[in-house]
Amino acid sequence: MPLFNRGEAGESGEFRSEPFYQRWWNAIVGEGRIRLAGGDEELDENSQHRRRIIRNVLLGILVVILVAVIAGVVAHFVRKNERHHNRSWVSRREAIDLLLNTPSNDSIREYLYKYTSEAHTAGTEGDKATAEWTKDKFIEFGIEDTIIETYYPLLNYPKYRRVAIVDGPKSLQYEAKLREDVVDEDATSKDNDAVPTFHGYSASGNVTGPVVYVNYGRLEDFQTLSALGVDFNGTIALVRYGGVFRGLKVRAAEQFGCVGVLVYSDPIDDGPIGKGPDAESYPKGPWRSPSSVQRGSVQYLSIRAGDPLTPGFPALKDAKRIKREDSDMVPQIPSLPISWEDAVPLFKAMEGHGLPAALMGPDWTGGLEEILYFSGPSKANVNLVNDVEDKVTPIWNVIGRIEGTVEKDRALVIGNHRDAWVYGAVDPNSGSAAMLDLVRTLGVLLKKGWKPRRTIVIASWDAEEYGLVGSTEWVEDHADWLRKECVAYINVDSAVSGPHFDASASPSLKKLLFDVTARVQDPHKENGTTVYDSWLAQSQGPLPIGDDAKPKVGILGAGSDFVPFLDFIGVTTVDLGFGGDYGVYHSNYDSFHWMEKFGDPDFKYHQALTQIWGLMVLELSSNPILPIEPSQYAHDLVDYTDDLKTLAAPGVQGIEEDVEASEALKFKKLRKAIEGLHDVASQVDTEKSKLRKALSKIWKKRKEHRHRHWHHAPKSARPHDKLDRKTREKARRIFGKVKDMNDRLFQMERGFIDPEGIKGRDWYKHVVYAPGLWAGYGAVTFPTIGEPIEKGDWKEVARAEERVADHIQKASKYLSGDNDDDDEDDESVNLVDIDMLEDVELWTSSV
Repeated sequence: MPLFNRGEAGESGEFRSEPFYQRWWNAIVGEGRIRLAGGDEELDENSQHRRRIIRNVLLGILVVILVAVIAGVVAHFVRKNERHHNRSWVSRREAIDLLLNTPSNDSIREYLYKYTSEAHTAGTEGDKATAEWTKDKFIEFGIEDTIIETYYPLLNYPKYRRVAIVDGPKSLQYEAKLREDVVDEDATSKDNDAVPTFHGYSASGNVTGPVVYVNYGRLEDFQTLSALGVDFNGTIALVRYGGVFRGLKVRAAEQFGCVGVLVYSDPIDDGPIGKGPDAESYPKGPWRSPSSVQRGSVQYLSIRAGDPLTPGFPALKDAKRIKREDSDMVPQIPSLPISWEDAVPLFKAMEGHGLPAALMGPDWTGGLEEILYFSGPSKANVNLVNDVEDKVTPIWNVIGRIEGTVEKDRALVIGNHRDAWVYGAVDPNSGSAAMLDLVRTLGVLLKKGWKPRRTIVIASWDAEEYGLVGSTEWVEDHADWLRKECVAYINVDSAVSGPHFDASASPSLKKLLFDVTARVQDPHKENGTTVYDSWLAQSQGPLPIGDDAKPKVGILGAGSDFVPFLDFIGVTTVDLGFGGDYGVYHSNYDSFHWMEKFGDPDFKYHQALTQIWGLMVLELSSNPILPIEPSQYAHDLVDYTDDLKTLAAPGVQGIEEDVEASEALKFKKLRKAIEGLHDVASQVDTEKSKLRKALSKIWKKRKEHRHRHWHHAPKSARPHDKLDRKTREKARRIFGKVKDMNDRLFQMERGFIDPEGIKGRDWYKHVVYAPGLWAGYGAVTFPTIGEPIEKGDWKEVARAEERVADHIQKASKYLSGDNDDDDEDDESVNLVDIDMLEDVELWTSSV
């Protein structure tokens, strides 16, 4: 039958036309009828069956298509609705509440117990296991973009050690045990050979000679004895921990002709002596015990950080390496750490020989009551053996990434190192446990729809204990990206050893520190006392607290993984932690048991640290305008300039009559450059205030629009937010200015980076901050000016001042930006920015 049948006449004689769908149906499935003689028609049974099958199949297909179409339409509106709410996401107030209420002291306790369950010195199997576990936890908590980045630095491990008095009266002869005692109540201390007592990067050697006591082993201590006629050649220096970084003690000894160094812990320093009538050694108290030994690196950290064999470039597997003996950052003489228990026989061998320690000054006498402190040299000889294995070995940085939204090409980096000399309950794994709980907390925010404005990179560094190795190699590897995109770095090392908050930071982050700590309650204080309140009271001491008083924020030196970020790249940086009575540093007793008994028994300060850290992450990753305050930087630079003159006062006679010196110490160029930076910073403060007001106006417009067009519509019919064209274009311009402002704020610190670096240690490139050449951990300001002042080299002072002034002007230029394009559209700004202004009025207020 033809597809388009014209129809036939009905009983009434009218023309009857079949509906088109009936004709279409019949054409496909057939009429299935035969006409009989009597005019009646009957269905052929086979055709009828065929027709039913085809009909069912077609109906099924139609139903599937219809369901798919309906599902697609519903999904479209659901996704549209979800997009709207995801852009509104978690408000700032809700995010703050989550960051304050989600961290758990119980969770942190669990994580710390895991980290401290086995020794995990860098490059060992225990270290690798903690890296893999940390990575798995990051992913479990929702940071799916997590990887392990492997580097291959030089590390060393102990093979054999000996310290012995080998001649002289038999009553003096002694074989040091070089081992820490077992503490029955501390389970992990029972493996007292888990990591033998040794120095990272110490040189192998077998030397014998008389022993000389050189106090803290500072450069001035060696100079004092040398001036008094002590000959160091061929001697073994006995020095105590404290005063300067241990590696610089070895460096000074090497320069003065010593053949080896022994570094001991004196009870007056981190033992119980002088700590009050109730102070006791571990396990009765938190202080160092007679057999306790402080391990640690003796790398020359003030020369450079990182792998000694790949200076200035990353220690990749196939990297070109220099020889160990050609490195200027590791010792060439052997050294060992020892306990005060093992130091006592050495002092007895020096009694009555050389000069009484009290002759050199009151700080030359320690707290050992069973001996008299003399300089020596001893008449008896001491044999020092340090046999170590040097090897290039893998280390493992765990790197997690949360991609940002509006400014995803700008990144906040946060980090803590994971490796420990033994178990590391305080150093570093109090920070590791806190960071893991912060990651868990950020995962909760992500599940609720929160996304950071800027990308967040979370780093668990390795091999920090040897010399900031993991972080330094990573920074050198990613230097170009960091220079372009890194807005700030937040470091936490030893997060908690007691209840006293402390922080060191770039001056531009001081206000943020004050604001954030004012939101977090001090766990063990009453009447709503915040961490800020306790910090301020601690900083002021017995002095009355004035209206303008602020807590003391330290200057960043070289104590942890912030160094490559600040000193090599020029990244705005902060370092956080709670301190206390901590006498088990780098020993076998820095254990979970010590933490649970003395450091933070209920883990509430760990929880508070995580809250502070989380709020800082929120502000630096998601505040529309970066909370970086350049005016504070300019203010502090004035103070640093005033401090420079004091460097000359003790050592330069007749300085007021020295015309060249007097002129140099006026620092005219430096002060003029700082004044220029202050002026630009003031202008930036005004610009930021205007931008905040403009952002608030846009938010109000959007809020009004949503009220009219969104909340009055049923959920199924809510339209996508679209502001009028004029408002959208205005928003585009304002967001372009915000982006420009943020770039200017974080790039300011880059201006302080001098590609030439500091003379003699050119890896350090920041003109404002560096570790002291002979201090190590301790920071100095304007190092290229200060060092020649101490030498009285006024021509070098003038040259250095000019160069520093140039870089302060460069920082001013970065901060001022190019204002010619202020009114141009920034096409890189997506209109989704408008949706991310949820609670902008809260963002633009103080934390």
